Amino acid sequence: MRHDNDNRPVFVSRKTAAALLEISVDTFDQWVQSGFVPPASVNRGQITRWHWPTVEAKLSERHNTAEADVFTLPPGPYVRKGRRK
Repeated sequence: MRHDNDNRPVFVSRKTAAALLEISVDTFDQWVQSGFVPPASVNRGQITRWHWPTVEAKLSERHNTAEADVFTLPPGPYVRKGRRK
């Protein structure tokens, strides 16, 4: 739900995005790499920013689909893929 007096920034850094999602910056980077979170909207030199409403919409879209499972993590190096031989 959005409020008219919502003072959240529209474009956020990766550190701010991770804090808003209550995850580590490393996890946020992995989510971006895997496509779980959309790529940065602004990428100029050392300035990288994500359009926060787009990030929220992408996560909300995943949440609203019938196949979404809150216990399934996006693929990444922290997900075990099987036994090593």
